[in-house]
Amino acid sequence: MILVEKLVPPIKTENLTKIYKLGGKEVRAVDGVNLEVPKRSIFGLLGRNGAGKSTLIHMLMGTILPTSGRGTVLGYDIVKESLKIREKVGFMPEGLGFYEDLTAEQNLMAIAKLMGLKKPTESVRECLKLVGLWEYRQRKYGEMSVGMKQRLGIAQALLKDPELLVLDEPTSGVDPDGAREFRRLIQELNKQGKTIFISTHLLYEIGPLFTHIAVMRQGKIVVQGSVSDLKEKLMAGQGYVYEVELSKPAQVIIDRMCSLNGVKEAILEGNKLVVLCSKPLAPTLLSLLEGYGVESFRLAKPTLEDIFREFSG
Repeated sequence: MILVEKLVPPIKTENLTKIYKLGGKEVRAVDGVNLEVPKRSIFGLLGRNGAGKSTLIHMLMGTILPTSGRGTVLGYDIVKESLKIREKVGFMPEGLGFYEDLTAEQNLMAIAKLMGLKKPTESVRECLKLVGLWEYRQRKYGEMSVGMKQRLGIAQALLKDPELLVLDEPTSGVDPDGAREFRRLIQELNKQGKTIFISTHLLYEIGPLFTHIAVMRQGKIVVQGSVSDLKEKLMAGQGYVYEVELSKPAQVIIDRMCSLNGVKEAILEGNKLVVLCSKPLAPTLLSLLEGYGVESFRLAKPTLEDIFREFSG
């Protein structure tokens, strides 16, 4: 008998909404969010502070009730089965609740026993080793660096060996070394088959990790999809930018470029030529540039930061 794995998205929402009443006015912290997170993805929930990311995450984890709409996490309903979600999902909230005067090992042991793990000592040891804190297990939480504290937060989220990790602003305040260690850890966990859902507004630290993203603005998801697809869509909408290095630049190149159908603008600064086109024109441009000493020719693709700036407002 062949067992077929049920293809349930790790996270899925339909018109999920949270409305607060402040001073007689309604504030839509989360406004009709439709979200689907692919299995085994590293999914980035991006948005500026106040966009609604944390409220959305707490609804997914069942710690805040939605006003309307529905959602499932690992197939469990976020309202009716929230306890099951918290049992199954590894969650690292933005504010870590560890005891300052307990060691890393003591903090994790306390949590493991509260969870009712069958082998708490073994689980704690494995998680501390996985996040690179085993040699610091006797260090008190209050004496740890920000990066070490964040790694301890991930360790507690891993105690149940979950298939889904939800991390809220995990690199806030982390130095470059800590961010680098975080990226290494997340990549390793993803290779193990885990789906990882991360909210952040700090793209330069962990942006390269993401396979998929959604951008939130004023409580709404304004764009979502795979990073590669979104880059292609942005490039198609904004145009194709070619960057050329020339050993024999000449101002006449500008006129020749701008006479082509599909060229929107051409800029020559020193030996660097930038050509903005409304459609792919690489072969035509290279043909026209013969004799000007083309040393390099590249299509400048949009970055994750470009997508964020375009849609986050």
